[in-house]
Amino acid sequence: MPHSHSISLAGLFLACCFLLGCDDGKMATAPVKGTVTLDGEPVPMGTVTFVSETKGAPYAYGEIQFDGTFTMSTYGQGDGAVLGRHKIMISAFKVATDLPEAKSLLPSKYGSEQTSGLTAEVKEGENDIKLELTKK
Repeated sequence: MPHSHSISLAGLFLACCFLLGCDDGKMATAPVKGTVTLDGEPVPMGTVTFVSETKGAPYAYGEIQFDGTFTMSTYGQGDGAVLGRHKIMISAFKVATDLPEAKSLLPSKYGSEQTSGLTAEVKEGENDIKLELTKK
């Protein structure tokens, strides 16, 4: 009989984890979407990276679509970014067969979170971030 008792306790524990949510080691995230423009025009490709100011937090990444929109992902597709303040870097390169190397579509300062000057605060709920870049 003790064997069936331990199975019942294990089942109860799993049910509690399912209902309450066990700590899986992941930091809380919130959905983040937005747009990237350069001098008012949509940036048609590239990557947006959110670098959390929280120590040990994972980065969030978003692929820029043709219309300049992006959706951030941290642990899974479209799950957003970790809550809190982030520095942001953006890279966008055009590759052409007639060019010896890829050409950046953006000023180089945006390629590093240290020099971009871009920040965002991710809060619980939906976050809509407008990244308005300039050539100057």
